[in-house]
Amino acid sequence: MSLKTIHSVETAPQASQEILKGFVERLGFVPNIASIMAESPATLKGYTATYGLLSETDFTPAEQQLIFLAVSRANSCTYCVAAHSVAGKMMGLDDETIAAVRNDTPILDSKLAAIVSFVSHLIDTRGFAKQDRINDFLAAGHTEAQILEVIMGIATKTISNYANHIANTPLDDAFAPMAWTPPAKT
Repeated sequence: MSLKTIHSVETAPQASQEILKGFVERLGFVPNIASIMAESPATLKGYTATYGLLSETDFTPAEQQLIFLAVSRANSCTYCVAAHSVAGKMMGLDDETIAAVRNDTPILDSKLAAIVSFVSHLIDTRGFAKQDRINDFLAAGHTEAQILEVIMGIATKTISNYANHIANTPLDDAFAPMAWTPPAKT
């Protein structure tokens, strides 16, 4: 582990303190990943800014969490899969959809399935999406603007997924009920 410091509001660099206070106001605590990213105020600001911008898209709060969950699953981020499983449930994702993403099994709702499939395809192809996969996403009822917004969601979650990989971020108690272990790679 190369990232060792888990900051509190008081120990964080001054430029990170207000952002961490915002987490306390919204959630009642500072998630460990934010406490780790606080070491670099620019990283924490960038992460929280793009995270917040996803709320300005046409994706519902549940769909936003689904994007974050799908990215985290694709990147094998145990911390973020747990966190977005909890947040997804809070935002209205049903247990079956959350379990399907976590277990990489089919999703019954075609519009939600198209989001997860498109996220996975973009990650697998490093953004070189095949036209038929773009067409599938659009045919499911999504827009061209949402193609770009999925990319923003992937970028946002990649910041925290990679930071978690390097830091081996301990799971917060709030997310522990949804702890997740990625399947063994073959």
